[in-house]
Amino acid sequence: MALAAATGLAFAFVSQAARADDLQQFELGKTRFDAAEYDEAATRFTAMLDPAQKPCESVPTSGTAPCRLTDTDLIQRARTLRAASLVALKRYDEAEAEIATILRQNPTYSPDPAVFPQEVVDRFTLVRGRLREELDAAEQKRADEERQRRIAEQKAKEEEKRWIESLVKAASERQIIVQNSRIVAAMPFGIGQFQNGSRKLGWTFAITQAFTGATSIVASQVFNYYASFDQTIATGAEREELVRRQQITLIINQVAFSLWAGLTVAGIVQAQIAYVPQKVTIEKRPVPPRPAVRVVPTVAVTPDGFGVGVVGAF
Repeated sequence: MALAAATGLAFAFVSQAARADDLQQFELGKTRFDAAEYDEAATRFTAMLDPAQKPCESVPTSGTAPCRLTDTDLIQRARTLRAASLVALKRYDEAEAEIATILRQNPTYSPDPAVFPQEVVDRFTLVRGRLREELDAAEQKRADEERQRRIAEQKAKEEEKRWIESLVKAASERQIIVQNSRIVAAMPFGIGQFQNGSRKLGWTFAITQAFTGATSIVASQVFNYYASFDQTIATGAEREELVRRQQITLIINQVAFSLWAGLTVAGIVQAQIAYVPQKVTIEKRPVPPRPAVRVVPTVAVTPDGFGVGVVGAF
């Protein structure tokens, strides 16, 4: 997964952040304000803030026809200078309406007392006081929206993290499916149980069937051993003892064989009833390491200026 991110470092003396004609229009109004031509300054700022005007061009123009500002920073500065011009002209209602617009867009804004007359600063203070509840409500709404945005971003990051973890898990594991057999399930000594994945039950049948089967075999060998004696040379008491031992070993053989047969049948039936058609196992496999972060400096030359930055891939 590769992502690209760029961070630009702009230099004011070689790159213009605002549209070139935006700055030209603003300067035409500001020079009138600096020259104390407040009526002309107010007229120019009103025109460049009028939504009905066409947007300013992206390059400087030779004419002085009014156009609408689109740069956010210049719009706020133009509104402030318009409000200051209207205060100087004693047009307080219009000035306060403009100040209210500024504060609604930026509740924390305050004019610089070193740049603007105290009367302008006082007007901002008065309007801010009248709009206190509205501004506080707007600020609370913005704070709530910002909090919701951060929560949404955090949730998106967590979901993306879980998604990446699931991808890594899927890439690091491989399923191996082994098809089981009914024939194998019909074999004794717990083989069917082992195939079905029931290891404890498989060991139980394996041990008990092996024990009873071995007992039956040993008992039959012992019986044959006693039966091989020549009873014609034995005394009456010896013949009776041989017969007694033959009977005991025969009974042990028959009981052990019966138990072995019963356990074998039970194991086969249980393996068939609990038959598992296939067995799935997970095989681990290595995942390629995460690529290292690479940062490369960039230089961009545009018709509007010059900029440098960095591009990172990670």
